Amino acid sequence: MALTFGLAMPFSARVAPLPGGAAAGLRLGPIGEALRSQLAAADDPTLEAFYRARHYRPIWIEGWGLKPDARAAVQALAGARDDGLDPAAYDAAGLSEVLAQAASRNPSDLARAELALSRGLGAYLADLHAPAADAAMVYADAAVAPPRLDRAHVLAALARARSPAAEVAELQRMNLLYVQLRTALADWRANGGAPARGALIRANMERARALPADLGDRYILVDAAAQMLWLYEDGRVADSMPVVVGKPSEPTPAMAGLIRYAVARPYWNVPPDLVAHSIAPQVLRQGPGYLESQDMEALSDWTDQAAPLAPEAIDWAAVAAGRQVLRVRQRPGPHNMMGEVKFVFPNTLGVYLHDSPLRRFFSETRRTESAGCVRLSDAPRLARWLLAGQAAQLTQPGEPETRIDLDRPMPVYVVYFTALPQAGGLSVRPDIYHRDRPLIAQIASRAAAASAHA
Repeated sequence: MALTFGLAMPFSARVAPLPGGAAAGLRLGPIGEALRSQLAAADDPTLEAFYRARHYRPIWIEGWGLKPDARAAVQALAGARDDGLDPAAYDAAGLSEVLAQAASRNPSDLARAELALSRGLGAYLADLHAPAADAAMVYADAAVAPPRLDRAHVLAALARARSPAAEVAELQRMNLLYVQLRTALADWRANGGAPARGALIRANMERARALPADLGDRYILVDAAAQMLWLYEDGRVADSMPVVVGKPSEPTPAMAGLIRYAVARPYWNVPPDLVAHSIAPQVLRQGPGYLESQDMEALSDWTDQAAPLAPEAIDWAAVAAGRQVLRVRQRPGPHNMMGEVKFVFPNTLGVYLHDSPLRRFFSETRRTESAGCVRLSDAPRLARWLLAGQAAQLTQPGEPETRIDLDRPMPVYVVYFTALPQAGGLSVRPDIYHRDRPLIAQIASRAAAASAHA
């Protein structure tokens, strides 16, 4: 329903003073008392706590009328559908009538309008930045994580702002990928597209919600669904390359962090499950010499002071059966699975961007062969982009595990977009990790719950 503003709507910044002096002795004033009374009857602890903490002072009321900022609030709620959200969940249609009643200058009507605006805007702006559970990302570094924007934080931001309307616009600001998908959703609606295509666009909008509004002036975007890496500078793609990502059984997670350093001539610490399922059976078949043939060594523990173990002294049958966990690493060299360099964004998931000696996979259409890390088709090129003059250290002789700190840590976003606008159209990628169907179901369930609540 379109929201209109008639002449009776109280959006004037010039307001009349309180008639007479009848309310002069009230501690909260008539509007504050009306707010307190209505909140006491409402089942909304978040809204009640917010207004109680500010002594029931309004955000949207000035004198005996609504601020002009209320118009921006109404327009924002009316546009919720463009974000794949249901305006009915925020009572956008009913808001027009509530605001028209506030022209009476009656404290009860003004309080009702105040609460309707805060309730609707708080919920909408929180939902705008809250992805469905299956679209969430792991933020390994707080420096790149988006700010928390639940209802309480949205209301606090609106209350702090000199202009609530300007703050609404700021909170509506989204990242470039989200904006592109929102445009694709509008095009789909305008052209009467198939329902499945609309559901796919909404699913990927959820994934884009999980990203910060500001991705940075320089950053790396790795899309596991596309099996590609893009380098962005000033909002534009500066370079790109194919990558190999995790197998469906060991998917690359959706996550973000800061690349803080590179490691030249890295060891490859073999994942313990791979030691049990692959390395140990090979040793049992071929003998202890298998480790040396693969430039590998077993170590006593996972500390920096770990001592090498004699392969003959290890109970490989126990390792293969999972009764003993063993650390095995591959020494630097032409066959090392990390290649010549790995780029580290510290995280607890053990995910890196790294070089690879297995070159044949990069020419394949489907590049899902890793154990979750991202293998780079051109690690030296990425090194030049990240390390500038320090990149030469990667090809010079030196000690294993030589750390090279970046002058400026680089944001990296590892995402999963099965649809994204590209080259004037919508690029649809195979759902290699089968994540679309449960996400679409979550969105439908959320929409049904919101409609029922409305």
